Amino acid sequence: MNFRTGTFLTGAILAASALPAMAQNAELCGGVGAQGLWVGGSPEASDISTSDTFIDQTGLMVPPGGETVSLFSVSSAGEYRIEANPNAGGDTVIDIRDEAGTIILTDDDSGGNFASRGDIALQPGTYCVSTRAFGGGAVVADLRVGRAEHEALTPGWGGGIADFAGIDPCLPNTPATPLGAGAVDAMLGEGVTATNSIAGTPYYRFSLSAPQALSIRAENPSADPYIYIYDGQGTLLAENDDYDGLNSRVDFTDPLPAGNYCIAMRSLSDDTQPVTVSVRGYDPAAAMQEMFATGEASPPIGGSYPITDLGVLQTSLVMDQVVGSDAVWFSFSVPAGGLVLIDAIEISDSDPVIRLFDGVGRMIDFNDDAGDSLNSQLTVQVNPGTYMLGVTQYSESYSGVIRVALQRYVPAQ
Repeated sequence: MNFRTGTFLTGAILAASALPAMAQNAELCGGVGAQGLWVGGSPEASDISTSDTFIDQTGLMVPPGGETVSLFSVSSAGEYRIEANPNAGGDTVIDIRDEAGTIILTDDDSGGNFASRGDIALQPGTYCVSTRAFGGGAVVADLRVGRAEHEALTPGWGGGIADFAGIDPCLPNTPATPLGAGAVDAMLGEGVTATNSIAGTPYYRFSLSAPQALSIRAENPSADPYIYIYDGQGTLLAENDDYDGLNSRVDFTDPLPAGNYCIAMRSLSDDTQPVTVSVRGYDPAAAMQEMFATGEASPPIGGSYPITDLGVLQTSLVMDQVVGSDAVWFSFSVPAGGLVLIDAIEISDSDPVIRLFDGVGRMIDFNDDAGDSLNSQLTVQVNPGTYMLGVTQYSESYSGVIRVALQRYVPAQ
């Protein structure tokens, strides 16, 4: 991995820090930043607010099913740009987290040509950028962190504009279709919805008469919608792509203030397909159940969500499972440390995705499309304990049989 500011770091800096500094705070970004590397090689050199130019990390090597974590800080509030540009044939995704670990931006292709890009207003603090490959494969990428006035690494979805966010921002004078007649507060229980093509209706507006926690969604995998949420002044609040398969969703768990808001969309596939947009009240219990169903979080052992207990994995286990729109969960335990190989193989009408969690719900690894197939595979070093395996389909269009195989290997005595 190489680090450079502008074109390169000076020889004096390189001599002083032959290796980039790793974060020492185990709680940074909710624990994600514990093994992260500072973009400038040290905390002092990674303050983008005071940097004369952008800072690059080149040749980031993202392993299959994994991610790299890069750290930077902001000492002054302002507009900043974070980009990941993959090597030929790659496709990056970036997640930007604040110090508490909350994801404040996720982007797949806003940089154009399968590059990731986020232009975002940041307050003073430390931030973590996770770079991963779309679909869970491996990728080599260059990362750039800079201020809005710095040279961009990527062209942007539309060639690049000053406050680029994948589409033209929704400003107070941007034409938009209203959702509901007046404030939507009274309709949030059932939700207020509209269905149109993104080509014909790329912007919607709604208003709140009181603070409300919301769930905003755009659904139709054939269109692969990407959504952006703006406040009434045109400030980007959040964005999402592929929250659930190819559908998008943004949850505001902290109530949004009363006021006007705008939903902007673009399509990463066919923008003439109908997309259903909905705004509904955020229900924490229902949201957690949906996370279990999509595989984004593992259900607690002993809870109400169904889990098949496979018992102690002694050597190997093979089983066939029909998997539809909801994740199928298995629990198993290993009596001693070693290696576990997990395969999910298409038998019929399937594109399997697998995720492995520990017994308390921390995700260890995930995979989609191992090698050149639709099958998935994980090879994980494990300690004694209980593990949760979630098996899902890539999208709701699949509902067939997946063969799940687990093989445990132990060190030779």
